[in-house]
Amino acid sequence: MTTDAPMARPGRVIRDRYELRSQLGRGGMGTVWLAMDRMLGRLVALKEVLLTPYGEGLEIQRARALREARSLARIRHPAIAEIYDVFEEGGSPWIVMVYVEGGSLDDLIRRRALSEREIAALGRDVLAGLTAAHAAHVLHRDVKPANIVVGHGGKVVLVDFGIAQIVGESGLTSHSIMLGTTEFMAPERIDARAVGPAADLWSLGVTFFCALEGYSPFRRDNAYATVHAVCNDDLPPPRRRGPLYDVIAGLLRKDPALRMGAAELDRRLAVIAAPPRLEPPVQKPRSRPPVERPRPQRQPARPPSPHTSLRSVAAALAAMAPGAAGRALDAMAGDPSRAAGVLALLPSDQAGRAVGHMTAGGAAALLRQLPASRGASILADVPDRVAADILNALGVTPAAVRLVEAMTTRRARQVLEYVPPPVTAALLRATTDGRAERLLAGLSPAVRAQIAIAE
Repeated sequence: MTTDAPMARPGRVIRDRYELRSQLGRGGMGTVWLAMDRMLGRLVALKEVLLTPYGEGLEIQRARALREARSLARIRHPAIAEIYDVFEEGGSPWIVMVYVEGGSLDDLIRRRALSEREIAALGRDVLAGLTAAHAAHVLHRDVKPANIVVGHGGKVVLVDFGIAQIVGESGLTSHSIMLGTTEFMAPERIDARAVGPAADLWSLGVTFFCALEGYSPFRRDNAYATVHAVCNDDLPPPRRRGPLYDVIAGLLRKDPALRMGAAELDRRLAVIAAPPRLEPPVQKPRSRPPVERPRPQRQPARPPSPHTSLRSVAAALAAMAPGAAGRALDAMAGDPSRAAGVLALLPSDQAGRAVGHMTAGGAAALLRQLPASRGASILADVPDRVAADILNALGVTPAAVRLVEAMTTRRARQVLEYVPPPVTAALLRATTDGRAERLLAGLSPAVRAQIAIAE
């Protein structure tokens, strides 16, 4: 598409009313701007729909933008982005929507590990919005962490209905074009079978997996391998086993007829999201005060040996939930050698689950005390982004370099993908195992480009 209209940039005023402030997001369907509505004096999200002369015709693309606006207008729910207006300027369609201050769930997953309760509570909000959309005969078709906005006040909003489908209306997509993010697509969409609300629930299940485990379960090195994984591969085994993983497994059944439905999903999420019950104190009957008797003199107990002490602490940690065990290890970080000794007594998978709930600095202090091979085996059971935070907390140090060298090539790539590029560049330069080029080549093009700039 060619146009003489000025490029969208901060400061440009659209339709003599909306002043562009900054980009909120950018994707294949267009750019979302933070804008000031000068007439009403409020901030809005302004989506500039991208029209391209390649592939589908411009009229089909314009019709899809109108369909997105119509899809949103049909739904009234707090978890669905409210639409204010739609118009065309400079040859491009624009959609004016409510602005929710915050970030995407994808950003949140990158920053820290989320508890099952957090994911379940957030998921119930998204599910409620999806249920409202399905009741209005609208399928979202692109549910993923990047399209879920988490506001600062806890408000959760599902956005980007750019490829939504209104049930009963003819599609606008060419048969040769498959819109959406493949790793989140339901198998029936890929196979061009009939699609219903169960397809959105599949995408929600993949989203839950990303939030729980820290990586996308069906993403592979290329599009063909990803499509094959979605349609044929089993769900990866959990690193954080629990009731939420069981919910995910129920959502990610290949046959939509066997997939968990919305009502059962909401019931199970409500149980996971519920705060722990506090048992009321037991009222003991009053009794006469006991008769004081002289206490026998006891011989002072011999202090336990350090070996026995460490084993008893490790046994106590093994009986705790991973979150509680992680907090206990953080509390012991003042004596990192002792805490590392306790960690060394736990099985690698159990140690990994506990470390995954520690602060990055606390975990780094413990891993400095352990052999690199043991640290790598523990990090194998830590979500990718959390492991990256720990590696970043270690910094460009011999301990961090040895840890990278002790990881498998695949695991090192998974973790380095989320380490700040300048740190990754320095770590790769410092390695001596001859894998630096292979590790770099396995990272995503975007990360490799940032590393090149850092170097």
